[in-house]
Amino acid sequence: GLEPDDDGWVSLEDIVRAAGRLMHRRVGEEDVRAVLDDSKVQRFQIEEDRIRAVREKRKRTRASPPDILYHATNTEMLEKARSNGQQLKGSSRRPLYLSSQEPSAWRVAHTRYGEDPQVLYVDTTRARRHGVRFFKNRRTGLYTAERLPLSDVLNLQPKFAEQQSAGGIPIMRGDDGAWRMALIKVTRRSGVTWEVAKGKLEPGETPESAGIREVREEMGIDSELVVTGYVGLIRYGFLAPGGLPRLKSVYLYLMQTADGSVPEFTPREAEGIGEVQWFTPDDACRAVTHSSLKPIMKVARDMVEVGESPEE
Repeated sequence: GLEPDDDGWVSLEDIVRAAGRLMHRRVGEEDVRAVLDDSKVQRFQIEEDRIRAVREKRKRTRASPPDILYHATNTEMLEKARSNGQQLKGSSRRPLYLSSQEPSAWRVAHTRYGEDPQVLYVDTTRARRHGVRFFKNRRTGLYTAERLPLSDVLNLQPKFAEQQSAGGIPIMRGDDGAWRMALIKVTRRSGVTWEVAKGKLEPGETPESAGIREVREEMGIDSELVVTGYVGLIRYGFLAPGGLPRLKSVYLYLMQTADGSVPEFTPREAEGIGEVQWFTPDDACRAVTHSSLKPIMKVARDMVEVGESPEE
């Protein structure tokens, strides 16, 4: 029941009292010091009237986290952060833990905080711009940080909203028998990017139906499309017009024409889509511009190449 400070120190007096209770006899400070002096392995450090465990020093490895990480907390911790420089604070010994999986963060929040759980959506791109360093625990798969500015938490910002989107990657076999994947070339003020065709769900629309509709609209495909596999979900933060914070969730699918033919493209130039091009799966992974797309493009590539999803 002893609670160390942020650097791991505990009062030596508290240790003596706890040892006495456990051993059911009087224990003095000299007894504790004698046990530590006789130990072959120096696992504790004593400075004046305090003691802490000596942890094996491990070289921490910086990590490039997903665009969104999830942190379990509660209202009390948030109020403390607001009065503590508008940021959650940990330390190198007791860092803040973040998960790449929202359900996992909710489980921790409910377990640890009972009736007052909250999960924060941390925009890691913005946090890194503000000097936050992320590390990854290889054993648990969790990410850690020593601080988190509340300004980088999407769902704490005024007028925050979530946006549901869906898209798809048309696939076909080339003359050489190898698979190809189609991407769109988009021109914006910020530059030219290669992307997956996608867009917002309409009221009452399922992600799969929206994905098919968006691909047909943006690539200008008249042929009927069918979904041959669900690739996965990506989530990332962005600022909508007017600087409004948004968390976008994109459901991504593999698609083919219903009759197995190669679709013809008439890209929607009014939306800045200047070209649709077929790529080999490896080239498609390299071509996509946005970092949030690269991991899920590799999943799509693997699905196509090992034949998990495309129907023969």
